[in-house]
Amino acid sequence: MCLEALKENFEFVENNKDKLLKKYLNKYLLVWHKKVVGSFDTYEKAAGEGVKKYGIDEDFLVYPLLETEPLNFLFSAAI
Repeated sequence: MCLEALKENFEFVENNKDKLLKKYLNKYLLVWHKKVVGSFDTYEKAAGEGVKKYGIDEDFLVYPLLETEPLNFLFSAAI
């Protein structure tokens, strides 16, 4: 897992949030290589599609673009 790729995807969403909110309010965005590749109603659907498309070794971001935003954390864990 590359923390830098996750950070870049997160910054992409943050930098484009106004535009994205107009199109994807209350959706969970699947972001890969600084592009929105899907929007979903639940985190589970977005994450599942990310694993299906990119596998467990690829770095993609599931970002909740909600009316009331939860606190976001980026972290890297080694198992």
